[in-house]
Amino acid sequence: MRVFLRALVFSCLILPALAPGRVRAQTVPSVFRFLERAQEAGLFTGQVTFSTGRFGYGPKGGVVFGGRYGVHVSGPVSLEGAVRVIQSNRDIVSPGRDEGDRVIGSADVIMAKLDAGLRFSLTGHRAWHGLSPSLILGAGIAFDTADNDPVEETLDAADRFELGKSFIGSLGVSTHWYLSDHLALRGDGLFSLSRLGTPPGFSDSARGFEGVEKAEWVSGLGFTVTALIRW
Repeated sequence: MRVFLRALVFSCLILPALAPGRVRAQTVPSVFRFLERAQEAGLFTGQVTFSTGRFGYGPKGGVVFGGRYGVHVSGPVSLEGAVRVIQSNRDIVSPGRDEGDRVIGSADVIMAKLDAGLRFSLTGHRAWHGLSPSLILGAGIAFDTADNDPVEETLDAADRFELGKSFIGSLGVSTHWYLSDHLALRGDGLFSLSRLGTPPGFSDSARGFEGVEKAEWVSGLGFTVTALIRW
């Protein structure tokens, strides 16, 4: 009986002392996962839309597709580059006609764009439940590669709009969804600003144009989805 009582007292004293140690030994899985891979590349597609300017001769929205490459630099910062093609169209506008009757046709636009930028991950070089939202800051150059439209050739040279080479600045957000160590999906939403040059014919005071700038700022919105390979 004494042996039993001693064992009972020993158990009451020792087991509570062991319990905290056992609790401390338990680990809770982290919702964050460190990203082992530093480089990624992939193909994307999406939609873009642009404001067409005061007189409406700028490119409209359309389909965008291309490829991108990115490399992790340090902490939350990654350096990125992209090549994209935008298939769109624009109105051919004649400044010699009355307002409301100036559109005389439509021209195809095949815009090539080269981008470079920085991506700032809000979770650092980690993923939260497989997701990593980011802020994007970039800049690029765009130019139209489509042939001149025959309808536009009927206009005087001073009345023709030419896209030329245009500088574009962009600001946006993106989210990575990491499917595995080597595969990911990415969604981007971008706001952009660029300048459209004004043909001289649209600032001719003899035609009633007043206060027309030599160039104007126009905005754009775009959304793309990218399939990425990481290494």
